[in-house]
Amino acid sequence: MTQVQAPTVPSFPPAEYARRVEQARGLMQEQRLDALLVSSEGNFRYFTGDITLSPFQMTRPKFFVLPVSGEPCAIVAQGSEIGLSLTTWLKDIRTWPAPRPADDGVTLVAETLRAAAQRFGRVGTELGPESRIGFPVGDFLRVRELVEPVAFVDAEQPVMRRLRMIKSPAEVAKVRTICRIVSEGFEALPMLLREGDTEWSACRKLELEVMQRGATKTFKLTGLSGAGGYNRTNTGPTDRVLNRGDVLFIDTGCQFDHYWCDFDRHFAFGPPSDATRRAYELVWRATEAGIAAVRPGRPVSEVWRAMADVVASGGTDALKTKVGRMGHSMGIVLPEPPSINETDHTIIEPGMILNIEPGAAYIAPEDGGRRIMLHEENVAVTADGCELLSKRAPREMPVVG
Repeated sequence: MTQVQAPTVPSFPPAEYARRVEQARGLMQEQRLDALLVSSEGNFRYFTGDITLSPFQMTRPKFFVLPVSGEPCAIVAQGSEIGLSLTTWLKDIRTWPAPRPADDGVTLVAETLRAAAQRFGRVGTELGPESRIGFPVGDFLRVRELVEPVAFVDAEQPVMRRLRMIKSPAEVAKVRTICRIVSEGFEALPMLLREGDTEWSACRKLELEVMQRGATKTFKLTGLSGAGGYNRTNTGPTDRVLNRGDVLFIDTGCQFDHYWCDFDRHFAFGPPSDATRRAYELVWRATEAGIAAVRPGRPVSEVWRAMADVVASGGTDALKTKVGRMGHSMGIVLPEPPSINETDHTIIEPGMILNIEPGAAYIAPEDGGRRIMLHEENVAVTADGCELLSKRAPREMPVVG
């Protein structure tokens, strides 16, 4: 079993964070922003290198303020500053006594922003699509009132999205590591599965495999099954018992040092039916077409079209499954823009990570019911194509027993 060295602290050398700050400031100048306020877990970690592994917190929020010039600062609850100062590059860490629901950092954040917003009177924060602020909306409204006439504007799309969409080589290396770990776990799984396992126990076997190999978190483990296939791609696992004739689908998002992988695999309990095999082959070929279509300079909509054309050639109603896209991106957050769909024309650039994720629908002869087939691989965009980060799914579905 391949073991992975534990993550380093901090996760990246200081030059990596300095580059992020410099690039952010360039984008802030374009948008006429005096300061950037981030509070979501992913964006806070992106700038600071925070290594906290605790779940999302409802109290003791964390804030990072980046002025367009001058020293950046973190604003955290008293007690949190000790670990942050020992494990990150930050020099200016400000605190308030917490938890203090009546003023959980609100006054301190407002004071910091007022001091920074002296030129344009504009502060950028996480207000756009696929973003969240990491403290209560009521507190945000209070901060906004305290800093008037300074205005809050969206910085997610013009700043954070542009920053995080292109990964550095060091970021790609972390995604490559977790993709390898989970690929090895999936390869080991067929020898561990048995008829009589439940969806839960099958997922736990995979979880143990990837944790032993060096994953730091297994946030997402979706296990679904059914006779001849599955009819949804979420809301699992359950205590359903796996029997001969079933197909087990496991979709997992695991982390190494806060960076995600996200891909799935299938396992047949006994030889799969002809309908299941045809659907698996069709979507496997659609995945091949999607990977081949990833080239710098192309819009991601062309990757969608390449997969959609293969799926449509199978005569299925897959394009009516209401999934809405056939892939997305990921990094320090899962998922991330862009979405691989017909209407997203984001231009592919080297350094992007894309999840190639076509799906199809078919009819299972076992009961005449509709089933879904979904494949997913993770790639990193290179100068002339892409690198496959996950180990390619086998051409034929692995059979258990």
